[in-house]
Amino acid sequence: MAPGILVEEILSLPGQGNLLVEAGPGGGKSTLMARLAGRLSQLLLQRGGGEASLIPVWTTASYLATSHDGVDLALSRLVYGRAYDGDRQFTKVVKELMPEGSTWLIMVDGLDEVSAVGERAHLARRLTTLAGQTRADEARARFVVASRPLHRLERAVFDRAGFTRWAVAPFDDGQVQQFAARWFGAEEPGPRQAQEFVRQANLAGMQELMANPLLAAVAAAVFEAWPDRMLPANQYALYEQYRAYLISAKSLQRDTYLSCLVPSTMRDPAALDCLRFLRERFDDLLRHLALTTVTETSPDLLHTALLWLTEQLGPRTRTSIPGWSEKIAALLTTSGLILPSEDGLRFLHVSFAEHLAAEAESLCLPAHFDPMSREWAAVLEQAVLGKEGRARTARTALLHFSHRHPLESARMLTWLQQGTERHQQIAGFLLAEGSPAAPAHVASFLEKLPSLPPDCWRMAGHLTDPSAHEMLCSYASSASHPRALRQQALAALAIRHPGEAEKVRACFTAPLDEHGLIGVQKPSEEGWLLPPDADGCWEPSALIDVLEQLSSEDVRDGAMLFSELVCEGSLESAERSAVIYRLCEAAPEEAKWTAERLQDIAASTQVAPWLRIDAAEALTEFGETYLTNAMVALTSIAEDQHHAIQSRLAAAECLADLGRPHVEYACRILTRLAQQETTQPCHRMELWEALAQLQD
Repeated sequence: MAPGILVEEILSLPGQGNLLVEAGPGGGKSTLMARLAGRLSQLLLQRGGGEASLIPVWTTASYLATSHDGVDLALSRLVYGRAYDGDRQFTKVVKELMPEGSTWLIMVDGLDEVSAVGERAHLARRLTTLAGQTRADEARARFVVASRPLHRLERAVFDRAGFTRWAVAPFDDGQVQQFAARWFGAEEPGPRQAQEFVRQANLAGMQELMANPLLAAVAAAVFEAWPDRMLPANQYALYEQYRAYLISAKSLQRDTYLSCLVPSTMRDPAALDCLRFLRERFDDLLRHLALTTVTETSPDLLHTALLWLTEQLGPRTRTSIPGWSEKIAALLTTSGLILPSEDGLRFLHVSFAEHLAAEAESLCLPAHFDPMSREWAAVLEQAVLGKEGRARTARTALLHFSHRHPLESARMLTWLQQGTERHQQIAGFLLAEGSPAAPAHVASFLEKLPSLPPDCWRMAGHLTDPSAHEMLCSYASSASHPRALRQQALAALAIRHPGEAEKVRACFTAPLDEHGLIGVQKPSEEGWLLPPDADGCWEPSALIDVLEQLSSEDVRDGAMLFSELVCEGSLESAERSAVIYRLCEAAPEEAKWTAERLQDIAASTQVAPWLRIDAAEALTEFGETYLTNAMVALTSIAEDQHHAIQSRLAAAECLADLGRPHVEYACRILTRLAQQETTQPCHRMELWEALAQLQD
């Protein structure tokens, strides 16, 4: 792993003009930005400006995206002051106020928190345009944009604008120990507590979790609350224990606060009902606010809370208790998860809102697992086929459900492990996060592991079952296995057993790539950045939302990006059609090249069936020239007995869309599949329903 570099050093390097800084949830982006702004401000105060001074202007992407007057004026107000209402051209404003020899450092935090993909795409485009303009005008302004990992196609907007991309380095062992020493303090019993905390974390196999600053802080709070209880081994259990800690620490404060409100009710029955409702349904209110946080950009949580309470209790809630709005705001802060800020109320961290939002979704599911029911089919479809953000919420909702219904969890795992590769991945995720399971479920996952995607090895590394440890050791240490497989097994083993993984690696006759190992040592400093080497996970539809606003020249300039969108199989049909239409219209040569790539994907037996189907379906939109190739690919998938029933069904349905002769052929395939004795009842019912629709 590359050594970390301090962000100040990066800013001083030649050629590092504008930066895109990425880190996962709780990875320390906001802390890094706040500390950088603080240190630069301190230097300015000490030196009074001077040569090569960086003047920090810190803001959030949500503030810029929701500004009614546009990004330029919002930035101008940050430089001049919030009351400024003058020139809207930001490049002119920064020139006017530029101290001699200094540079404005515009720091935009939380691009990922702009939840509407269209707004996020527009903001990214405006920031990169401003960065180019200020450089061209010699306005001496630099931009640092922080975000969760973006999809590579969203990153490309910054890459084309000349931004240099970095990732926040995770905590190493030294930093974890340093963090623990600061958390528990230098005076006794602080040092002993810090040592015991690190020991327990290592014993629980939390090395990967502790590399995340937010999770390290949550773990420290949990340990402080229950020092005699073992720390949890997965993120779900860690969040749940932290919630239990907050409930025990804050419930008395909340009850006392509600009791103090009783005199202000004047014994009005409606007002007393309000207080009773707040006491009993407080968690429901938090979950509602969490859903709003993850679906809206910079929501007004207090307004959302008041509106929800009015819907639940009626309009009299606003008048039955004096100062109702202020009292609700104060009550929400007793949760420990919601804090007051300059712009209103906000969650302590978006990760907590995401956890509660997924729980809210899980509570809407029937208590009995039934994949054929409408409610279950919807969440399973999102978990398996949804875009990354939506799929993540759906998978976490399944996780909440499995912990709340252990018996149903086993049924759900059994069903998932009978499905496609993506179903197997979800089963692996649930197992890694401690879902109740039988030994047979773990054995099934481990047995199929070598044929599953690489991220499933990481899930196996989180399993606490001894059989997982034995299997990873066997794969990593056996020279009879392919080198790539041994690397994956070794990286997975290092998640919970880094010492043992290092011993196995030392025995290799040829050294393995160290990038696969977790916990490679770096200097124990704060604010380190690394050049990232992994693709992000944001959905690419951010570019689709601005497609209609692009000129033909813009489409030609970005043709490679749009071609990637079509070929990677992550777009909805309508979105993909829009991209293909614009490509064929504005960049016919690139469109032809895209169609040829799709032909290769559809024909390749090395590619996952769902990607081949998606490629074949997209191919048909390029005209009759490519229909035969699409038909051949779909037919081969539908006829292949080694593919899952769902893949063969999807291929047959796509084949039927090519015209009437193909409908009859697809019907014959589905009939044959439905009549096979080996076809499971749930799949047989799905096949008969599809067959009936095709025949109609």
